[in-house]
Amino acid sequence: MKTSLLSLLATGLLFVATAASAAPAFDHDHDKDSRRQAAIERARYEAAQRQQEQRRIALERARYEANQRRLEQDRARLAAQREAAERARWEAQHRNDRGHSYGYNHR
Repeated sequence: MKTSLLSLLATGLLFVATAASAAPAFDHDHDKDSRRQAAIERARYEAAQRQQEQRRIALERARYEANQRRLEQDRARLAAQREAAERARWEAQHRNDRGHSYGYNHR
């Protein structure tokens, strides 16, 4: 009798301990769960999510456009440098040319 009572008590303690450890912890944010919200609260939550997503997209678009402007400025700067280098090379090659523009009458 004593043994069966102790084994019953031990079984009960193990069951309670196992059930308590297997149960999920209490969720204090259960009111933020969209499945448990009322229709108005859910609509408010979804509107806030849409606004946050739109803000993220706007920031991403602004970053992309700034990068595109920077790339275009870099391309323009490189083209100007290339053109200046080409002009300097051409002038250096033709620096000592004595063409007809100098008025020499060589025959």
